[in-house]
Amino acid sequence: MLESTDPTLLSAGLRMFWGLLVVLGILLIIYAIMRKRLSFIKHNDKSAIKIIEIRHLMPKKSLCIVEVGNQQYLLGLGNDIITMLSPVSTKTSGTFNETLASIEKKSADEN
Repeated sequence: MLESTDPTLLSAGLRMFWGLLVVLGILLIIYAIMRKRLSFIKHNDKSAIKIIEIRHLMPKKSLCIVEVGNQQYLLGLGNDIITMLSPVSTKTSGTFNETLASIEKKSADEN
């Protein structure tokens, strides 16, 4: 008697099912990690502090516009430090580049 080396339909179906579960599990793990890492970006309309925009300059160094109440602030974010660079006029509701240019002009006028 010769034994058949072809997998039966049931065993092939079980292997496919387990493979699908493994792929689904990996996708769920990636989703959970990304959701946890990007949770600081979520905006809550009822919160008093809102992150308007973040621009990464170098690894572990960024500029950030934050709104607290009705006032906006430009913050410098470093490895272990957060520095308030300047309050931002809420009248300039443009892009990040326009806001940064208005702050530069304001600091040049003060000097």
